[in-house]
Amino acid sequence: MIHPDFKFLRSVCMMIGAVVGVGVFGIPFSFAQSGVAIGLLELFILGIIMIILQLMFAEIALQTSGKHRLVGYIDLYLGPFWKKIATAAVCANGWGAILAYMIIGGSFLHLLLAPVFGGPAHIYSYFLALIAGFFIYLGLKVASRLEIFVIGTLLFLFVFMILLSFPHIQISNIFKLHWSNAFVPYGIILFALSSMGIVPEMKEVLGSRAKSQLGSAILIGMLIVIVLYALFGTALVGVTGQQTTQAVFEGLTPIFGETFRVVASILGIITVLSVFIMLGIQLMNIVRVDLHRSHKTAWAMAIFIPVLLFGFGFREFVDLIGFIGSVFGGLLGILIVFTYLRMQKTATCRIHHCFKFPPILSWIVIGVFLTGIVFKFYQFLL
Repeated sequence: MIHPDFKFLRSVCMMIGAVVGVGVFGIPFSFAQSGVAIGLLELFILGIIMIILQLMFAEIALQTSGKHRLVGYIDLYLGPFWKKIATAAVCANGWGAILAYMIIGGSFLHLLLAPVFGGPAHIYSYFLALIAGFFIYLGLKVASRLEIFVIGTLLFLFVFMILLSFPHIQISNIFKLHWSNAFVPYGIILFALSSMGIVPEMKEVLGSRAKSQLGSAILIGMLIVIVLYALFGTALVGVTGQQTTQAVFEGLTPIFGETFRVVASILGIITVLSVFIMLGIQLMNIVRVDLHRSHKTAWAMAIFIPVLLFGFGFREFVDLIGFIGSVFGGLLGILIVFTYLRMQKTATCRIHHCFKFPPILSWIVIGVFLTGIVFKFYQFLL
């Protein structure tokens, strides 16, 4: 009788759960803007690059003794200056992600409750942030146990929407190309695929088998996510074409009806609120530990900065996650590659015989991320 390897399965689920988040809701809109073929091409190229990056980080985690997280590894190999840069990038990425959850969660809540209570969408975003902020302040341990539930709900929601879309797909929507918007999916996809912090935790779960199984868990988890994104983006654009909305569900409600609006909104709110809380607790802990702040100050910094940004008018979901993915995701990716390259020159690799990616591959990854950062700032300044 074959017994399932629960530690390996859990590590794969951790990979999926860490990567899949609010960014996926921006993929259909980005595909509609550029054309499905261009979006899929960028998804597969960036997917390969992110797999390489995750495997580099896995090698760093496997070969370095002691317990560290992303910022800790960067400090160890690149020094305190780059630790400060990495901490700033991680915090900025976290604030931006919380703001994105606030925007999209408010949209889902508005879609569900506005027919009854009325009111503008931004009021619902503030209400969602209030609920999440309360639980984040408590730092509930139960938040760390929501992982399987959130993954299950997200996968059900995506599979539900994909299957529901198939009978309504118009092939003509899939084959349209818009070269002038070819760069639109880049940052959104990068944001949707980025989650560098989970690898050390996967290593701990696998224990003594980490050296032989960590790479496989990363590869399987990432491939599942990439295929899921490809099907999700293609199916929804096939239904709504150029009318694909940033909040996804709004454009589908006229086609799928009121039952879809209620079910999809509830599932969306549950998953967004759950991940919002987990992400907020993680960011609060980073501020508390790395920036040496009290619990109350760390909580206030984690929550009020995104709320203030929302209040100042940063409410364009797709533009936001595109900027975060291109700039902060790209910066963290570059730092991981340089950390990996520095590790190869230390005694760590002379003792443990590290796996070596071809140097040209490292520079290609750096080149892609650097180009994305420069181009995004160029667009921002226009």
